[in-house]
Amino acid sequence: MRLLRLLVPILFSIILIVLDTRFSYLDNFKRFTLTLLSPIYFVVDLPNHVIDWVNDKGTDNAELISENEYLEGKLTELKARLQTYNNLILENQKLSQLLDSTYIIPEHQITLGNVKSISQSRLNKKIIIDKGMNDGVTLSQLVIGSDGVVGQVSQVTPLYSTVQLITDPTQHMPVKNSRNGIRGISRGIASKEEGLIIEYIPLGSDVKLGDIFVTSGVGNSYPIGYLFGRVIAVDEASNESFLTISLEPLQNMNKLELILVVSNNNE
Repeated sequence: MRLLRLLVPILFSIILIVLDTRFSYLDNFKRFTLTLLSPIYFVVDLPNHVIDWVNDKGTDNAELISENEYLEGKLTELKARLQTYNNLILENQKLSQLLDSTYIIPEHQITLGNVKSISQSRLNKKIIIDKGMNDGVTLSQLVIGSDGVVGQVSQVTPLYSTVQLITDPTQHMPVKNSRNGIRGISRGIASKEEGLIIEYIPLGSDVKLGDIFVTSGVGNSYPIGYLFGRVIAVDEASNESFLTISLEPLQNMNKLELILVVSNNNE
């Protein structure tokens, strides 16, 4: 009896399978059953859809965050490049100004340098430049800017040099009037102002306001012909043997950034 209970369902299933295979009697029933069960399938599969949706949204957000960070990095890089570009334009303008100086640089080798620091107290006026013995700089070489003479190299290390400005009270240079060749010796004055005086020009000499003095080259210590200063005052004191001539340097020391160290070819 127990065996019969087992065989009857099996036999019935086989008959249904054969009939469905040969005659498709159960197709309508299967379609109806699937249609009836579709909502159940959807409900059962709903958590998987929710998980996939959350993963997709999370991936999109992560990609947006990553893309935003990349763009911010690029923006920072471009800003830095723009600063460098602007700085190059300024440097180019400075170099052009230096090379378009109104005076001639004849038969002299020049070394371009940057001003690293500047000290202008009342009694000590100097600058430090980023050129030294390794660049061929030596003591006593003339240093000029875009508008005129800056000073003289007073100390040299392998990498840096100290330049004593022409406005330093202890700095003396032989100069001459570019208009008539009258010679004198310049000296800085002990003041916080940028000023010079010319000494040893006899009373009655032809010196006028606005005259330009240049390096005279006397003694071969300095090259000849570099712009030095403009006469702003001439004092003919009756109890003195020489004129007191005041000059303003043509080179503004407060705007110095680039300089040229001048060397004679035979140095």
